[in-house]
Amino acid sequence: MHPIQGGAAAKSVMGAVVARLDRLDALRGIAALLVVWQHTSESFVKIPGVAERGSWLADLAWSVDFGRIGVVCFFLISGFIIPHSFSSGPGALKKFAIRRFSRLYPVYWVSILVALVAGSILANRHWEPIAVITNLSMMQKLLGQEHIQGLYWTLQVELIFYILCACLFFSGKMKNMVFLTFFAGGCLFVFVGQELLLRSIAGEESISAELRYIPYFLSIMFCGTLLRAVFWEEHPLSRKLFFLTAPAAAFGIPALVLMLHLLGFSVVDQPVRFGAAYLIALAIFLLAIFIPWRVPGILAWFGLISYSIYLFHPVAMRIVHWTNKQSWAGFTENWALWVYMSAGFAITLLIATCTFYLIERPAIAVGRRLSRRKVMTEGMAVT
Repeated sequence: MHPIQGGAAAKSVMGAVVARLDRLDALRGIAALLVVWQHTSESFVKIPGVAERGSWLADLAWSVDFGRIGVVCFFLISGFIIPHSFSSGPGALKKFAIRRFSRLYPVYWVSILVALVAGSILANRHWEPIAVITNLSMMQKLLGQEHIQGLYWTLQVELIFYILCACLFFSGKMKNMVFLTFFAGGCLFVFVGQELLLRSIAGEESISAELRYIPYFLSIMFCGTLLRAVFWEEHPLSRKLFFLTAPAAAFGIPALVLMLHLLGFSVVDQPVRFGAAYLIALAIFLLAIFIPWRVPGILAWFGLISYSIYLFHPVAMRIVHWTNKQSWAGFTENWALWVYMSAGFAITLLIATCTFYLIERPAIAVGRRLSRRKVMTEGMAVT
């Protein structure tokens, strides 16, 4: 190949990679918007008089569970990105740990503080010290404590996934897609076996749904890794078909639930919502990642601050509810649902923008500097 042709080809490939990453950021924005839509609509529609003025926004979100769709998209994105974020060479695990810590924890801790203050002042809600301390770990449910904000459950799943990825990288299995196919299938097997056992012996209520579904969500995250291998990496066709068995099995469960419901058998509560949510999330993920499309600037922006949007929108909702109950806020009495949702989203964007620039971005920059310093130090030690 001519050098100029080779350079052009390389630029073309790089451009395609960048475009796909841009679409990933946009997908984060879409996922965050779906979660906010779900939570704000189902919360504000309960304000007296709101439902009478129209509840279709809440009904639409509930019908296919926008929140679950957004969360599953987040999980697929993590599976698509995180296993490939490990660098090579000495200090790779430390670099990964430092960067993930700086990405997740500082703004998460701020969200806990803000939620505590807002809950105390606006809703007279207080938490025990042990609950606050365990929430700082992001593993509170596994430690027997409740989440200060209910949505923290997804971060717990993310953290478990990161730990698993670190273990797989350490063992040399992170790039072995055959192994990951079996691993994803194993997580799915644990989930199905556990559900069947609980239904027949202990009863589902003996373990919270949040903990029971962890193996299933981990399987979905590794499906994101496998879908990347199928659609974005060079592998023989026979291998790619094998890699697809895990995603087919994982998303075959909600498809089976829908099919059984059509035949008159309901194996889960609200089978249409359950089945449709996972399949729609998969469709959105595949369309967003693998179909070329131009990312609107506003959607890219939402994706950039999506973590803060996710963390702080419950605080914004609390502010709206508090305002609605004040005697001086009579102007909110005749608001339609979409106005309440818009107010909540506007407050969310304001908080998220501030926390992104003041907390998230500086923390990420510090993490990158520290990780580079650690890698350079360990590289010199090895030399």
